[in-house]
Amino acid sequence: MDYIEKQKMRWRSRRSMLELDLYFDRFIRSGKFDSLSDKELEDYNELLKMEDSEIILLFQGKVRLSNKEIQVLID
Repeated sequence: MDYIEKQKMRWRSRRSMLELDLYFDRFIRSGKFDSLSDKELEDYNELLKMEDSEIILLFQGKVRLSNKEIQVLID
């Protein structure tokens, strides 16, 4: 994945829900985003396509994903 695509993903990580925005911001600033493999970046992109109301339930542990790769990213 090239630099521009990664920058777009960083921008899409900005969420309207403050709690999620803070979570994604910490994830990016910690350097974890930069260490993701191409496959993990694809999974991260799929996570970003979800609605905030769906993502927050994942982070709160109230629902689980069937996609095990994405699940690793949020654990």
